[in-house]
Amino acid sequence: MYDPAVTITLTRERDGRVARVRFDNAGRGNCFSTATLDGLVDLLEAAAADDDCAVVRLEMAGRHFCTGWDTSSFADLRDATAESVAADLRHSDEAVSRIRRLPVPVVAAVRGRVIGFGAGLLAAVHLPVAADDVQLSLPEARFGFAPAGVGHAIGRALPRPLALDLLLGATTATAATLHAWGLVARVVPADDVDAEVDRLVEALLAVPGPTVRAVVEVVASDTPERAYEISARTIVSRGV
Repeated sequence: MYDPAVTITLTRERDGRVARVRFDNAGRGNCFSTATLDGLVDLLEAAAADDDCAVVRLEMAGRHFCTGWDTSSFADLRDATAESVAADLRHSDEAVSRIRRLPVPVVAAVRGRVIGFGAGLLAAVHLPVAADDVQLSLPEARFGFAPAGVGHAIGRALPRPLALDLLLGATTATAATLHAWGLVARVVPADDVDAEVDRLVEALLAVPGPTVRAVVEVVASDTPERAYEISARTIVSRGV
């Protein structure tokens, strides 16, 4: 069971086409534990499982998108083995991958700080809209350990020199940098970020729900052949 001070809620809007999932651990910068991460992912999957749902709007409460992993759990690492730590890392990475594999796009406003594990969460969101004052940092190396799932995700997303510069804590990425790297979809003034998410949600709702899901599936497809099959299914169903 996760900390009762953390709330994770689901509401449905627009005849169920929009699922609004709100994560509130604002008092601690929206940091995560294993339990709260599992709770968020379970609710996101429940939201997307409704066939009427075309978009999930993820709201991270407070001033910061995510300030990383709950450091209060680090005391438990004193007696841990490399094998048990690897298992925990594998579990959290799989949880984030479940967000990436959702059949509908997740849209989120990104504001304030994105630290450590927060970079992995950001990379899993399909359409992040960043405030222009966002800063992303990965401080793990300065504390003597290498980021695992986040490091792997960043290593795949960026050329090696850029990935190492970030993962070794030698640089902090601004919103403009994140956009240039393709890690956020849009950058807007901080005061406009929620309105921009509203506009993005409206744009997605203008597309038929099954088509939204098909486009997400095409982007996630492993091969061109799979993309052809998905596209053909939509063309036939529309009677073109």
